[in-house]
Amino acid sequence: MRQAAKVLIILGVLAAVTLMAAPAGSSQGGGASQLVVSGQLTPGVTTGTLGPFGIWVWCEAPDASNPYAGECAGSMYFYDLGLTKFVEDEEGTLSMTSSSFSVELVSTDGSIDCTVSGTTANLGPSNTISVSCSAPAGRSGTLSKVVVRIT
Repeated sequence: MRQAAKVLIILGVLAAVTLMAAPAGSSQGGGASQLVVSGQLTPGVTTGTLGPFGIWVWCEAPDASNPYAGECAGSMYFYDLGLTKFVEDEEGTLSMTSSSFSVELVSTDGSIDCTVSGTTANLGPSNTISVSCSAPAGRSGTLSKVVVRIT
C-alpha cells in the first residue's frame, strides 16, 4: 500500500512539473489581440447626423500570426435608410492598442464607408465610439453605451 502511494505521489509531481514546463496554450491564435464592437441607437434617437444606427464588428490584431491578421468583419445598420450591410476593414486601416482602436469599415458595394474609433474605458455596454462616414454621405456622430472589448 505504501509503495502505491509513493508511485501516485511521484506521478503527481511529474504531472505538475510537465504542466509548468509546457508552453501556455491560447485560444486567441498565438496570443493575438481581438476587438469586438457592438452597439446601437434605437430608431428615433440620434447623435450628430448619425441617425438610428447599429454596429457589430469583430477584428483580429494586425500583428496576429494567423490568416486573419488585421482583418475585420461584421455588420453596420442605418435604420432610417433601410441600409443593413456586411462590412469589413479597408486594407491597412486597422489600428489597435490595448485600450483603443480605429478602423475604416466598408461594404463591398460602397454604400457604407465609415471610420470608427474608440476606447475600452469600461467593461460592458458603457463605452463611446466615434463614427464618421463618407457613405452614406454626411453621417457622423458618437454612439454611447457600446461594448468595446479588446482581448
